[in-house]
Amino acid sequence: MRRRIPSMNALLAFEATARHESITRAANELSLTESAVSRQISLLEDHLSVRLFNRVKKRLSLTRAGRAYANDISRTLERLERDTLKVMSLEGAGGNLEIAALPTVGSSWLVPRLSSFYEQHPDVTINVSARSERFLFDGTDIDGALCFGDANWPGALSDFLFEEDLVPVASPKILTGRRSGQLERLIRTRMLHLKTRPGAWQAWCLANGLSDLNFMSGPRFEIQAMLIGAACAGQGVALLPEFLIEAELRSGALKILSDKAVRSKGAYYFAYPEWRADEPLLKHFRTWLQDQVRLFRGAE
Repeated sequence: MRRRIPSMNALLAFEATARHESITRAANELSLTESAVSRQISLLEDHLSVRLFNRVKKRLSLTRAGRAYANDISRTLERLERDTLKVMSLEGAGGNLEIAALPTVGSSWLVPRLSSFYEQHPDVTINVSARSERFLFDGTDIDGALCFGDANWPGALSDFLFEEDLVPVASPKILTGRRSGQLERLIRTRMLHLKTRPGAWQAWCLANGLSDLNFMSGPRFEIQAMLIGAACAGQGVALLPEFLIEAELRSGALKILSDKAVRSKGAYYFAYPEWRADEPLLKHFRTWLQDQVRLFRGAE
């Protein structure tokens, strides 16, 4: 059956014009004449039997249908480009994997360790993207995801990696000469929170005999990199896992204020679609990841 799909030239012309809301700028981007772009848009509107643009004098604006179609076409073209680049990257290689990871853990823990994977599999390419929230693997090209929480992920299997222990840290900028009672004073001044660990400070304080505090006070941050940045800037005290701040501890940008740690509710897992569990390349990556976890635990 013949698909009712407009020509690619028409779609490219429409997407560029919709994005710029200007035929002139779209023509410059596509290296076409303005008349050529206008003709492609007219052909597209005829094909759809829908008006995509309002034309008032020399001004151009999207109709309601045009705006909705532009959003859909933009996402489709982006996906098509990604798929094309993915296929091009496979030429003469051992394959590739698309791995999603939490932004800070991905950049600080996973990516630096990939060198050892390439030593074992030099022809394989690992593409890493940042994902802060869980998603459905259906409809994506993601082969696996490094996540935090519990092992349950709809339509996926999960390999346990490691747990997370949090210690209070702060910049030396806000530390005074008096050590007695300093930590409690700093905590009462400003606690820095990670949005995905809302109960962390309460758990730590209660475990250490500090019960008369407003555990929810203080600013909240979306990802751990932001929390680390705020702590380094002297904005307050943060609860962080040592493995994410090794560089900051070595440089002196952060200081551990107490060796008393609290274990987060949840753990780190590597999740992957159930139907891909037996794919050889993914199995190689999962085995390598477990080896890295064993080395990591041994170094703790």
